[in-house]
Amino acid sequence: MAALAIVGATGLVGSNFLALSRTAELPGISAVVAITRRPVKESLTTGATHKVSNVVTTDIPASMPPTTTLLFSGLGTTRAAAGGFDNQYKIDHDLNLAIAKTAKAVGASTYVLVSATGASVDSRFAYNRMKGELDRDVEALEFERTIILRPALILGKRENRHAFLEGSAQGAVNFWKKVPFVGNAAKWIGADAEDIAKAALKAIQKGGSGVEIYGNEAILKLAKEYDDEIEAKSK
Repeated sequence: MAALAIVGATGLVGSNFLALSRTAELPGISAVVAITRRPVKESLTTGATHKVSNVVTTDIPASMPPTTTLLFSGLGTTRAAAGGFDNQYKIDHDLNLAIAKTAKAVGASTYVLVSATGASVDSRFAYNRMKGELDRDVEALEFERTIILRPALILGKRENRHAFLEGSAQGAVNFWKKVPFVGNAAKWIGADAEDIAKAALKAIQKGGSGVEIYGNEAILKLAKEYDDEIEAKSK
């Protein structure tokens, strides 16, 4: 029973991805497993087309289902929540990489990673450099297919809001969308978490091989394709 494993499913993008993946068309996938450190909401594991389960553990790599063929990671934290950049690196880079290595070892062929705009091993900014190092290191694992999403600010309602900056960004996106001639400026500011999840699913559904990297604008285009397809099927 081929499985989609989701890590970071209690986060903003991961929870949206889990919600959508319950009923999404995922060729060859018959089970969805959210591997988390705290339980996901019950509503995210019910009403599904696929069998959906939640494994709650303190050792995510060791809990990777042996039937995993597709891995999605929206796992990440903030410097403040982790208690400093070194601890953030252990989660955002080291833990993510350990999870990816385990998935590859059990036979996963596709890896989907939520990274960030500006990710680069040569960046002078520690956060972007960390994201670039993770991108580089998972690419080196040579999954049959690696999908890397690099959104700008991730927008949406958080349980723990990174308050002022993200709230201001969300307001800016909503404002620019309504301004004639410059509405497209929103595509450079950020993407809604649900749209990032839709983009990930659409990229998976398109099929392919090798490494694919999608920036913020490409993410929004994929999300629109996803919505258009859903709308067409509902008619």
